[in-house]
Amino acid sequence: MTQAKPQGRGLARRQAMLDAARELFLEKGFECTSLTDILKRSKGSRSTLYEQFGSKAGLLRAMVEEVTSTVWQLLGDDSGPCTFCEAGLIELGRRFVYSALAPETIAVYRIIVAEGHRVPEIAEFFFNTGPRTLEHRLAERFRAALSVRENVGSPEEIAQIYLGAVLGDLHVRQVLGLVPHWSDEQIDSHVRIAVGIFLDGVGRPPSRVETISDRPDSPKEIIDLGSQLG
Repeated sequence: MTQAKPQGRGLARRQAMLDAARELFLEKGFECTSLTDILKRSKGSRSTLYEQFGSKAGLLRAMVEEVTSTVWQLLGDDSGPCTFCEAGLIELGRRFVYSALAPETIAVYRIIVAEGHRVPEIAEFFFNTGPRTLEHRLAERFRAALSVRENVGSPEEIAQIYLGAVLGDLHVRQVLGLVPHWSDEQIDSHVRIAVGIFLDGVGRPPSRVETISDRPDSPKEIIDLGSQLG
């Protein structure tokens, strides 16, 4: 377990070690990076490293804690009456995408994917404090709204689908380095489209649902037209 974060100069030294470790884990891999490498790049002391992190695995765990803490700050804890309306889901989606695509988050994700099999306890910690906790929190926000919608899955399943929809392939393409970064316009457009499709799939409130028979191009009319042409 990591120590409480120091203040002032101690905090700066701690952050320098985290930054150096993150860079080296990406460059050389977790296994091939030594504590000496980290101390040399960060210009820190071995006693401070042991005091703050305990070990190399402790450094990686601290990175995960830092990233997930930032995600929660960006997402916020508000759960107002508009939690499941289009505007609320778009705003929530934007916050989630920006936090998931932040350079520090992408870097830690790459490290976990590459090294998770060597440090499975850290990979599990990342999953439980990140994706799994996020799903549970969203499920609680969604629960009341979904209680009036039948046959759409559990709140947890819907939360998973929502997160997958708003993130789409933005994340995987950036993780792979295919896209250095996404513009605000690209993110906004993607989230809006994803939320629209998500709401239509889950089922909008009855007052906003247009029945097929009300549409000028309903399947029945198309079939009738087809029979006339035949």
